[in-house]
This record gives sequence, structure tokens and C-alpha cells, in this order.
Amino acid sequence: MFVCVVAVLAMRSGRRETPLPPVPEVTSTPSEVRVKPVVRKDAARAPAVAVSASRAVAVVCGADEATADRYEARNDALRAIARRRDLPKEDVAALIDYLATTNDPLRVERVAALKNDVMNLLRSQEPPPANLAEALIAMFDGGGHPPAVLDYCIQHLGAMQNGIADDALRRRVREVFVRTARQRKLPCAGTALYSLADDRRATSAQRSELKRLALALCAADANAAARMAAIQLAGERGWREALPLLRETLSAPARDAVLDIVCMGSVGLLGDASDIPRLSRLAEGDVRRAAAAETAIRRIREREGGGRR
Repeated sequence: MFVCVVAVLAMRSGRRETPLPPVPEVTSTPSEVRVKPVVRKDAARAPAVAVSASRAVAVVCGADEATADRYEARNDALRAIARRRDLPKEDVAALIDYLATTNDPLRVERVAALKNDVMNLLRSQEPPPANLAEALIAMFDGGGHPPAVLDYCIQHLGAMQNGIADDALRRRVREVFVRTARQRKLPCAGTALYSLADDRRATSAQRSELKRLALALCAADANAAARMAAIQLAGERGWREALPLLRETLSAPARDAVLDIVCMGSVGLLGDASDIPRLSRLAEGDVRRAAAAETAIRRIREREGGGRR
């Protein structure tokens, strides 16, 4: 479960390079976010390479029967063109078509890693493909893609949303986020929640909708990774309506160290003096919780004017 919290924190801190995501049978998000920032100004261009871009793209997409089931060969081909910002239109089209496929012979976690890097490559093209967002949306509508791949789709759509000028397309992107955030049993619901939170053009009504979605995901029956993302967001946004659920979680008989730490962080941002005894009890005998409890207690006391006691 620790990797789930790492994923949430990585989304906020901007960390990029990560291990491979877990297989979809494990109900957790990719272990850390691997969506890379797109740098346009003074972007380094790749030197001439011996292998043509089209040949490398064919290998990446699994079109070469000799390498279709060899992740290392396909990943090496992708690395050979990873700095290209001017791929031919037919190569861009082939990569977008590959994203839509659901019959890749590689293991699921490797397919997710490869497709994420393909999305990074496509977003870095100058100009980016006009139909990339449409292609990612279609992956949700078409079905057949594992949760780890869809999680990466959400991350990339989230990274693209503020640059989308077409209002109709922006609405469709948002609809994907809302639809996913309502899937309480899926880990990617938390990723969708943060993508909604990053919408710089959200209306007042949309911000209220985000709050409702987050509070729903704070409940005990939500997926663990999504729940922790929602709890963290509630603390960041100052949503005190989440406090009853957080207090209930910290008072439950069953204990989970990572969930406790995330809850304590948000209680420190939202709670009051009545929470201090509960936080103090949780810190006893567990070094993993002690630092989080101390920080939460300090924040409560400072907010209420008591300082450190």
C-alpha cells in the first residue's frame, strides 16, 4: 500500500522517473507517476541515428514479429527516438494506433510502461498531434485496457487539459475525469480526482463537484489508493467536511500505518484541539506514525494560537 501513497505524492511533487507499474490484478495505481513535462523552448534535438524513425516505430508498436514479445528490444527502439520532436506523420499515426490496441503480447505492466512512454513521446512532438486527446478519450470508451494503462491516460490528459483551446474537447476530457472519479473501487479514481483539481479554468460549480467527488472517495469503502488521494486533497483544499470520516478512520479498530499517516496529515490541516488526544495515542509505540502525529499536533496548536506546548 505504501506505493499508492508514493503515487499520490509524486503527482504533486513533480517526480518523473519511476519503476514499472504493478500488474492490474493488484488494486493499486502505477507505483509512481511517469508523465514527463513537455519542454518546448530550447528543446534538445536528437542527432542523426542509423536506424530510421519508421523502423524504430514499427518495433515499438510490435509490428516486427521477431521483437513483438521482447520488451527490451521495443523499449530500446523507443529510447532511440525518444528525443525526436519531428516524427513523420505516418509514424505519429502508427504510434496513436498502437495506443488503441488491446492485444499486446507483453506482460500488462510492461505494456503500461511502454504506452506511457509513447504518450510522452507524442506529447513532445512539435506540434503535438491534434488528435492525441481524442485518442486517449477513445481508450476509455472502447474498453479492454487495463487499469494501469487507463491511469496513465488520465495523467496525460490531466497534463494536457489546460492547454486545450477547444471548449467541447475540454468538456469531454473533464467528463472522463468525472466518470473515473466516480468509480470508487478503482485506484485511478484518485488520479482523476487530482486531474480535476489541476483544471485552472474550473468554474465554481465544477469546483463544488470536485469537492463532492473527493468527500465520497474519503469513505472506507473506496479503493485504498483512491481514498488516500482524496484524503490528501481534502486537507490541501481545507475541506473540513471530511473531518468526520478522517476521525472515524483514525478511531477504527483496524490500523494501517500508511492510511493513518495520510489521515493525520489532513487532520493536522483541518482539525482542532479535540483531535490532539487521538493523534497522541496513535503516535505511541510506532515511529512511523510519531513524526506525522507530531506535525499534525503542531499545526493544530499553531492554528489555534497555542504554539508548541
